[in-house]
Formats: sequence, C-alpha cells, structure tokens
Amino acid sequence: MRFRFLPPGVDYVLIGAVLLLSGIGLAMLASATDSGATISSLFYRQAIALIIGLVGMWFITKIPYHSLRVVIPYLFAGGVLAQFFLVIVGRTIRGTVSRLDLFGFQIQPSEFIKVMLVLVLASVLAKYKHVGIRALAISGAVTAIPVLLVLREPDFGMAALILALWVGLLVVFGLSWKLFGTIVIIGSILFVGAWQVFLLDYQKERILTFLHPTADPLRSGYNVTQSIIALGSGEILGRGLGHGPQSQLKFLPERHTDFILASVGEELGFVGVALVVALYSIVLSRIIMIARATSDPFGQLIASGVFLIFIVGFTVNAGMNMGILPVTGIPLPFISYGGSNLFASCILLGLALSVKVHGKFSRYAPSELSTFV
Repeated sequence: MRFRFLPPGVDYVLIGAVLLLSGIGLAMLASATDSGATISSLFYRQAIALIIGLVGMWFITKIPYHSLRVVIPYLFAGGVLAQFFLVIVGRTIRGTVSRLDLFGFQIQPSEFIKVMLVLVLASVLAKYKHVGIRALAISGAVTAIPVLLVLREPDFGMAALILALWVGLLVVFGLSWKLFGTIVIIGSILFVGAWQVFLLDYQKERILTFLHPTADPLRSGYNVTQSIIALGSGEILGRGLGHGPQSQLKFLPERHTDFILASVGEELGFVGVALVVALYSIVLSRIIMIARATSDPFGQLIASGVFLIFIVGFTVNAGMNMGILPVTGIPLPFISYGGSNLFASCILLGLALSVKVHGKFSRYAPSELSTFV
C-alpha cells in the first residue's frame, strides 16, 4: 500500500502561497533583532510555531471534516473554560490579560476561539435552510459568550473579529436585508453602551486617533505616523533587510507584530508589499474556490469562515498600517510574530483543505466516517 503524505486532491498552490507568506514573516523577524545577533530569538520561536502548525494542518487535512461534528461541543466548552481560566491565572501585558504561560511559551486562548467558532457556527447554521429568527438567535448566543469573555481581557480587536465572522457567515448563508439592518441597529446601540462602560481610555483614544490622526502626532498618533513614514520610505525596492532606519532604530513600534507590514514596505519596498498582497490574493481566491466547489452546507460554511478570518485579519492589519483603519492589535496572518496566531491560522488552513479533500459528500458523512473521531 502506497503511503501518501498528503491526501489526493490537496491544493498545493494554496499551501505554497502560505509557505511563502510564512517565509517572508520569518525573514522580517530575522531582520528585527534587538541584540545585534545574527538571527533574532523571535525567528526561532516563530519557526518552531510554524513547524508545529504545519503538522497540525497536515493532521486536520487528513481528517474528514464531517467527523469533527462529534467534538464541536467539547471544543466550544474547552474554549470557554480556557477563557475563564485566563481570568484567574492569565499574564497581564500592557493592561490586557490575554496570555497564559505554558512551558516557556505564551499561549493566547482567544486565537483558538476563532477556530472553535468557525466550526460551531458552521455546525449551527448548516442545520437551517435559511437564516431566520431562530438561527439568528442561536448563532448570536453562541457568539456572544466568547465575545464577552474576550472583552473581559480586554481585547477589542479580537472581539470585533469574532463579530465580523458571525455577521459574515450570516450574510454568506443568505441573511435578509431586514435582519441585517436589525443587527446593525442593535450593534450600534451596543457600541454606544460599550463606549460608556467597557472600552478603556486607550481603546477610545485609538478610535479618536483614527478619526483625527494628526491631532496628536507625538503621542496617540505616533504609531500610525511612524508606520506611514516607514511604508513610504521604502519606495520601489526598499532599503534592504536589516537596513530600515524606522524599524532598526525602533522609531516604528511593534515592528514585528502589529506593524510588520510597514517593516516589509520599508525594507522590501513596494515590490515586497505587492508580493504579500499577491500571495494573500492567491490564498483567499483558492479558499473561495473550495467553498464554491462543495455542495455540502457544513463544508461551505467552514471554508467561508476561514476566508472571513483571513480577509478581515489582512484588511484590518493593512488598513491600520496605512492609517486608514483604527489600530486594533489584529496581527497579519502567517507574517506577524505570534505562535498562537500562526498555529491557529495553520489549523484554519487545514480545515479549508479538509473541505476540499473530503467535500464530495452532499450533506452528511457516511456512517463509517462519522465514527472516525
């Protein structure tokens, strides 16, 4: 019997584009050294996370995604418990309790909430023929629990990403304009309430800075100002890896996480940024093709959820690097430093690939597959 490392039908173009994006991220991390060493320690941590993530992607790809229905309730319960546990023993970083220390690594449970919610919302919505009040209420309740827990950290950016996933899946599934308008009205009311009660001063300041970026360029608007300078200074070909003054002299804050795209623009220039955009276009278009190729609603919703997570992450991160969206702390998938984000992104990619490989069934898996897990 011939052993296949990856099952037949896997999308090698999609995998190749993701590997190139991850390679660019590793190159930028190797450039972003603090100690003058040849290679930054961030590089090794990210490389380890990438290897673990690729193993996880391979494992998920080989599992028929239908079989995951069995473990979805446990995933939801585990994600909620992890967020509760975070409140008790989580590590506080810059006023946010969002990470757990585990064997010398920092784990961010909210990153895995994204993966869990893609499966949970896909499972819930796939049971209905259209989005009615019942489907809206149940999916909304499922989404509200992790959103409230994430806001408790507080992590406004992650909460917004989760809400975008929920609304996006409803739109994909055929949400009527009437219900969409209702969600917008309710969301606006909740935002006003959150502004008064939940949002901290620095979160309000980020939104106000987005509306008035030049009001305080040396304090609240400093990050965005330096990001725009770094992006523009790279011109066509960039200044070269390790030779970007804004990045290397630390004028650009968070150059390896939130503002890594500005570092790419400074050191690799317009060509580097264009390459990143082209690779993301390939990734997103291939995931759309996967969603369209299957007639299984569960598989369509999974692939659509993965697409929404990636496109929102890319759009928001690129927008805040260019000063056209508020700074929310959402990383650039596969490029920004962060082991939890990279691993979760690889698992999401594995789910999309599983849909492509195992999405030939019309609605439910055969009984022999249902007992796989």
